[in-house]
Amino acid sequence: MKITDSIRLLLLALIVVSCGNENSYTLKGNIKGLQNPKIYVVTGENLRFDSIQAKSGKFTYRGVSKTVEPLLLYMEDKNAWTTIWVQNGETFSLSGDAGYPELIMVKGGEINNLLSGFKRDNLAAIKEKCTLRDKLSSESNTNINNSQLSSQLKNVDQILKTRAQDFIAAHPSSVASLVLIQDYILDTKNACGIQPLLIQLTGEAKANPLYEKLNTICKKDLQTKIGQPALNFKLKDTQNDTISLNTFKDKYLILTFATSQCELCKPEYEELKAIRKTFPAKELAILTVSLDENKENWKALAKDREITWTQAIDSMGWASETASLYNVSSVPCNYLIDKNGIIIGSKLRIDSIQSILKEKIKLKK
Repeated sequence: MKITDSIRLLLLALIVVSCGNENSYTLKGNIKGLQNPKIYVVTGENLRFDSIQAKSGKFTYRGVSKTVEPLLLYMEDKNAWTTIWVQNGETFSLSGDAGYPELIMVKGGEINNLLSGFKRDNLAAIKEKCTLRDKLSSESNTNINNSQLSSQLKNVDQILKTRAQDFIAAHPSSVASLVLIQDYILDTKNACGIQPLLIQLTGEAKANPLYEKLNTICKKDLQTKIGQPALNFKLKDTQNDTISLNTFKDKYLILTFATSQCELCKPEYEELKAIRKTFPAKELAILTVSLDENKENWKALAKDREITWTQAIDSMGWASETASLYNVSSVPCNYLIDKNGIIIGSKLRIDSIQSILKEKIKLKK
């Protein structure tokens, strides 16, 4: 039987489509409530950037990923985002509401299916968490309301944490378990708390780069706990002198990390000034490491706030080696190091550090 030209063309088209699918993936989205149609796409370890335009919340995106990797979608002027785990040869369907990005569901691929299943099983708790968080960020709340909302949020967080732990026990080899550790269990102030969960993981979960990332965060947290030797650093202070941990030998050292834009840091500058007046310089040193990429921003703040203790501006910002050494994920971040170079206060508020110093340094009456 003779094959007609039209059939040949059809067969050829099918072959091309088939080959294209094997070497790429397709993401089809339907997001309700989008106020801004522009969506940003970030993929790969080298952070490949792209953008797409949604029409009435619907969009299609095609990309390439030889391995299973996370794809981040940023919506609403980058104020909302969600993650999809993609791989060549598959089609992924995305649906949900831009107002609740944590509840966006993804079909396609084992990881996405498991994560979406967890979201469906915990729909009410996740939605309550989003609502409470939004209310807390509202400036209209009183301090009393904030206290109540914070308590409610902690309770919901604990419920989700427990359910995530149950999921991990049931799926120790799935990358989805890693994602739940990152999203629902990891506490940046006590990152080593995830260590027992990481030990449970096997197979693909343990081989995924996210495992190494979480394990590194855990190890760094362990290195900066109370009782550990303080890690050495080398910086240039604002007088252009080279300083290191040894510069403050035989003194207690308050090591703080801050930025000029940090609102929570500002009250602590006043507390540090009070500490500087209370304890003699021969007993106590203070070092603030600014993570401002623009040095002039910090200099202006230091002048305005009359900061006179030792300062170093690490213009590498959040890529700072010193910040990485001390597992700094947010500011303010404060450590207290004793005269022997041992950490005796880890990620504490300045008022807590002041209480420790009053016990350690005997003031003359």
